[in-house]
Amino acid sequence: MRMSFISLLIVCNLSIWAQKKIITGRVLDTETGLSLPFASISFNDYRNGSVSNSEGMYVMDIAADRLEDSLYFSYMGYETLGVSVKSLLMEGSVWLRSVQLNLAEIPVYSQTLNALAIIKLVKKNFPNNHPKVNQLQHLFYHSYNNTPFSEANRMNVLKTSFDDIDQGLVDEVLEVIPENIKSYRDVIVDFYSHGAETKIMPIEGISLQERTALSVQNQIEEKILNITEDIELSFEDDELYYKMGMGIISSKLELNEPDSEDVDTVMTNADDTTNYLISSEYLRKDIENFLVNTADINSNNLEFINKPKKYNYQKELTLFNNEWVYKISFEPKEQGIFQGILYIATTNYAILQLYYEFATGKITENINLLGIGHKVNYKKAQVIYEKLDTAYFVKYINAEKQEFYSIDRNFFLVKKEKRFLFDKALDKIKFALDMKFETKNGWELLVMHRQNLAKEAFELVKEPEKMTIKKEFVNSMDMWDHGSVIVPNTELKNFRRDNK
Repeated sequence: MRMSFISLLIVCNLSIWAQKKIITGRVLDTETGLSLPFASISFNDYRNGSVSNSEGMYVMDIAADRLEDSLYFSYMGYETLGVSVKSLLMEGSVWLRSVQLNLAEIPVYSQTLNALAIIKLVKKNFPNNHPKVNQLQHLFYHSYNNTPFSEANRMNVLKTSFDDIDQGLVDEVLEVIPENIKSYRDVIVDFYSHGAETKIMPIEGISLQERTALSVQNQIEEKILNITEDIELSFEDDELYYKMGMGIISSKLELNEPDSEDVDTVMTNADDTTNYLISSEYLRKDIENFLVNTADINSNNLEFINKPKKYNYQKELTLFNNEWVYKISFEPKEQGIFQGILYIATTNYAILQLYYEFATGKITENINLLGIGHKVNYKKAQVIYEKLDTAYFVKYINAEKQEFYSIDRNFFLVKKEKRFLFDKALDKIKFALDMKFETKNGWELLVMHRQNLAKEAFELVKEPEKMTIKKEFVNSMDMWDHGSVIVPNTELKNFRRDNK
């Protein structure tokens, strides 16, 4: 009887979603006609919500049992608008009107505190307002990377005694590397958390990518097949070995024994044109780190809250969902990094939304050691929280990071034979690297639904070892089997995968 009941629930659920409708449109300012990015969209019970993208576009899958309901569109400083699903099916775009502030209605208590005092109260009340609770979160996670490879990047052979390695071969290897290596990956997962433990249950994954790093690696290995095979043979020969280094620093090349707990941490089956497999553990930790780095009070990225002496603040008041909200703008002093805006509830000092980015001229991690350099040129994040009961949880995050890498250094590779006193160099190549890379990474996370999670339910979850990621050539709203999530921006819409 129990199995029959569960089967009935599944059939009913599939039946409801089989009759679903899709609403698409744009959220706009009534007066200016400009798009409103990252507007919150939800039913009145906050289930299955979404946000508009960076261009104001949104998409919502509406199950058959919600066709009589209304969607609510809210945006900081604008009046919340409720529109029936039936009306949105005919015209999906909505226009929001900015609120008109009546200074006479501003509560006295909200005028007494200065901006710095409010920031300190945000930090003090953060554990209560934004608690870590046992939850199941049904979420969407998008990540992308763009790494251009400039023609100016050079690898010059200075000296070689290897028969199979010369400047011509090196140039062939560099020719294999594409001008731009782009990749997009979207996943939908159930994210379980209980105490300090987390698990994920993969639901669906999609990848758009031109030429994977592994594909490029395989082509390079074909070019240098002779030398790689000889290096592998040296691992089986007690008398021969290879060393690689720079200057007086060198290390012996050795065969890495795979750790049974860390095999294929990123992906496998990458050469398959239809799908590849990614480690569930890797994906889970990636999501965890993203949430901590962008929205946790102890993150260095939120130093404008936990290190207020580095910043100047200005206070204003606005309305959100008919409630008064502090709008705190901040700029860095000499030691600060970020500029941005915090929207804070006047009643309990909870963060409702925050936006931060590197201020002009700010960089971090500026390192240049032995000809190898790295710095973070730019970073930004938009975080939106949602209120459930008396607590506030992350609803949506959009983040970007731009980094710079450089290598200007001579390297060598030497093949040696062991001798009694001094090992003999059989072959040696010395080459000069002069390369620069500017990478751009971006992430989006949307919690579509959340619910409390009991310990017993958490323990029943068995996280699979791998998640299947389906490869697609072009972005399409039809590529998702479990419904659309966030409308992709123009760059992603125009992306077409190179299958070479």
